[in-house]
Amino acid sequence: MKPLSSLLLLTCLTVAPAGLADSLAVSSEDGVTADIPAAEWRAMAEGRTLVYRIEGELWAYEHYYPGTHNVTLQLYDGTCMQGTWDYSAPLYCFHWDIEGTACFRHIRRNGEILIVEAGTDNGTPLIQKMSEVTDHALTCKPPTS
Repeated sequence: MKPLSSLLLLTCLTVAPAGLADSLAVSSEDGVTADIPAAEWRAMAEGRTLVYRIEGELWAYEHYYPGTHNVTLQLYDGTCMQGTWDYSAPLYCFHWDIEGTACFRHIRRNGEILIVEAGTDNGTPLIQKMSEVTDHALTCKPPTS
């Protein structure tokens, strides 16, 4: 298992495929790329667990609690973070108890749902692919050091 510091390093070093960040700027009118509205996201996620992958590898599970803006993120090593989320088009922002705030665009592109990091300093966003919506129960472990 990788320590959380390694996880954060992985996050910083992960790069998007060439041209993907530019292609996300395509307007939704072409039917290829569209931001997912908050009502649609809530309908899909509320009470469920979403599974995220980066380059095919498990990244995290994220559980959305019904009737609230509360969310738990369980990383691939079992470490969990508690937080809340809010939406201000086109960004979903997550306010984590351990890591602070992180904002993303939730995008539907060619039949896939992509979670694209916003506000990157290096211009290359971290891109996660949502691979599944499930009833998977989270099994949080103490943070690794």
